[in-house]
Amino acid sequence: MLGNHGQTLREAQQWENAERFTLAAHRAAPDTPSHLSNLSMIHLLRGNYADGWREHEARWDGSKELAGKRPVLEGPAWRGESLAGKTLLLWGEQGMGDLLQFCRYVPLLAERVHREGGRLAWNSFPQMGALLGRSLAQHADEFTLGGGVEQLPKFDYEVSLLSLPLLFDTREETIPSTVPYLQADPLAVDAWRHRLVGEKRLKVGLVWTGSHGHQRNPYRRVGLERYVDAFRELDNVAFYSLQPGAAAEVAAARTAGLDIADHTAEFKTFDDTAAYLGALDLVVTVCTSVAHLSGAIGQRTWVLLDVNPHWVWLLDRTDSPWYPSASLYRQPQFAQWEPVFDKLTRDLAALADSRT
Repeated sequence: MLGNHGQTLREAQQWENAERFTLAAHRAAPDTPSHLSNLSMIHLLRGNYADGWREHEARWDGSKELAGKRPVLEGPAWRGESLAGKTLLLWGEQGMGDLLQFCRYVPLLAERVHREGGRLAWNSFPQMGALLGRSLAQHADEFTLGGGVEQLPKFDYEVSLLSLPLLFDTREETIPSTVPYLQADPLAVDAWRHRLVGEKRLKVGLVWTGSHGHQRNPYRRVGLERYVDAFRELDNVAFYSLQPGAAAEVAAARTAGLDIADHTAEFKTFDDTAAYLGALDLVVTVCTSVAHLSGAIGQRTWVLLDVNPHWVWLLDRTDSPWYPSASLYRQPQFAQWEPVFDKLTRDLAALADSRT
């Protein structure tokens, strides 16, 4: 009951009481991992990284999405033991946004591994292969993509990418926040710039929904129709869809008066998307992997957030310690996107006018 009430309070944005009841639930039933996992989400959202990272390790037993799904690897998890003469396997978990956010730790990890006389083997998602290979793979001694557990490189210890903030005792002031830490293909960026060179208006990419299967997408999505209503009178802005598989929506938006182009059929990998983003002036997006990709390459990024956001965006601020080039536009109350779009439209018009 305490845990359920804590979650209800979290949905109601009563953060202090949500934390209090969830902590009470954990203390009353310390062997119930869901309480600790839920507590980690509240602490991370509120910027309490000292407790949040440690509690976040309960995700493999306590999270609805991850419970029981941790890969069974033939080797112990690394908890900071000496790596002299050892190989450490780094592997990715969860979604593309998580990989994009936390791959920034690879240079830090590699420096520590090599300082101790060890080797770093990194296995990651195939969809990110070219982008990670260009940007970060040089820090690892071995870089592989995909495959089953039996195809992983030989190793002595293993660690998940999302456990690195704990191992590095990350606080807000020590987040590796230098951008870009991912580099789009410069030739591909130049090719897109050449294709778009005739457009002199402010070039703005739009994302209006995350994955339809994500449990929080109904709250995060804004729908292309809101962009149409807000932006179709902006004469100094050219819009570009960043939403794959949305050709019918884009066609309807054009009919409704929004000047929006769609090249997403040419995007096969995240590397393709990164190059396209690099040719734009601004990305406007809901909370989805594009927000992380755009932030990671240092693109100017405006992120639209519902009132109960993913923990990475914290609370009550318009900037992000994770992505210096990002600005955050938050709902003031549940389901209220109108104030968000009022400010967004004003800021977009001002930015476009400043370039003329």
